[in-house]
Amino acid sequence: MKYSALLLLSLLPGFAAAETLPNLDARFETSQCEVPCKHPVKREWLMLRGENQVELRDANANRSDLWQWQDDTLDYVYLMHGQQRAIDYTSIDLRLLGIGASESKWQALAKLVTSSELASLEKKPGQPYEKMATEIYQGKLNGVETKLTWIPALQIPLQVEYRYPKHVVTVKMVERYQGKLPVEKTTAKQLQAYQHVDFVDIGDMEHDKHAVAWLAEAKDAPGVHVHPHEHAEHHEHEVN
Repeated sequence: MKYSALLLLSLLPGFAAAETLPNLDARFETSQCEVPCKHPVKREWLMLRGENQVELRDANANRSDLWQWQDDTLDYVYLMHGQQRAIDYTSIDLRLLGIGASESKWQALAKLVTSSELASLEKKPGQPYEKMATEIYQGKLNGVETKLTWIPALQIPLQVEYRYPKHVVTVKMVERYQGKLPVEKTTAKQLQAYQHVDFVDIGDMEHDKHAVAWLAEAKDAPGVHVHPHEHAEHHEHEVN
C-alpha cells in the first residue's frame, strides 16, 4: 500500500488560534496494521516546516504538498519537481473538494494535532528528547484511543498512536534534521521558476495533448481529473 503525504494526514482522527511555529525539518514514519499487529505497512515522509508554511513529501518521491497559512487563509500547491510544474489551489478550491481550509486544518497539517485536541487529553510529564522536555497525553479523540508524546519546544509529537477497533495507526518522528536535508526545500524563488496552473483552469486543458501528458503524472493531486462543474459533487479527501 502507498499513501501520499496529503492522504496520510486523513488517518488522524481529528483536525484551533494561529500561532508562531518554530522551524522544523524532520523525517516521520507512519505505520498502519490490523489487530493483532503482525504485518505493519510503513511509509516514510518528510515535514519541512516554516512559520506559515509546511511542505510534506514522501521520502523517495519527486513531488510534494505545500501548504501556506496567511491572513486566515489556507492555500495549497501540488508540486511536481521533476517537471518544474505546480498546481495552485485556493481555499475555495479546497472546500469544494471536501478537503477544508480552516485554521484547525492548518494546525493538523503543521502540528499533526490541534491545541484543542491536546487540551482534551490527560497530561503527565514524559522523558526528555534531545534535552527537551516532553509531555505524555492520553485519552480519546473522536472516540479513538490515543496516546501522544508531545515536544512543546518543537510544537510536534515525537510519537502518536491511534488505536481503532480493528487497526492501529502510529506516526513517529524518526529524525530531526539540523543541517543538510535529504531533499531540497522548496523556496519562494524556486516556486517562481515553476510553471503554474490554477486548479480551476485544469478542466479547460483536457484537449491540450501536452497538458494532458503531464497532468497524467499528477495522479495524487486532488481533483485533477474532475471538471470544474463537478467540484461541488466531488469529495476527494479519502483514505485507503
